[in-house]
Amino acid sequence: MAFAVTLPFDSDIAAAVVARWELLAATGVSRSMLDLGYSPHVTLAVHDGPIDAGVSAALDRVFAQAGRMAVTLTGVTTFGPGSGVCYAALAPSPDLMRLHARTVSAMGDACRPHYQTGRWTPHCTLATDMSDLDMGRANALLDKDWRPLQGFFESAELVEFVPVVGIKRWALAPRSTRTP
Repeated sequence: MAFAVTLPFDSDIAAAVVARWELLAATGVSRSMLDLGYSPHVTLAVHDGPIDAGVSAALDRVFAQAGRMAVTLTGVTTFGPGSGVCYAALAPSPDLMRLHARTVSAMGDACRPHYQTGRWTPHCTLATDMSDLDMGRANALLDKDWRPLQGFFESAELVEFVPVVGIKRWALAPRSTRTP
């Protein structure tokens, strides 16, 4: 059993990402994200093993102090040959990197290596489990009319997967009322 902490996008950016998932499905490139059955998001951390009361309380403290955050998806890329993943890259954000580091610290040693601080690449997955040929097709389809997508993270979620089951949701405070 695995658990993840995610940042779902607001409805406008989520709709734009879903439209891209649907394009990939309609062209026969990939249905992976539609089949996942979970809204467009950025995964902050993945944890193998149970989430105990200590980790849950630590995450509560992290997100009690987290504010609503602007996000821009800048372009389409992959993790390279053999990765099977096409994703939308995020514009650099010191706030997001700080939130990621606090989340990983709260989750402890069981956080998967690619999500560890200093190794994580902020991204929104557009398709998975693809051949290199299909990754190239996905990039070409999505990149030809790509425009940066701007939106917000308004909440964070703790989910169990696969299938994705929500466990806990935290609303991110509006910036004007956020605790420093």
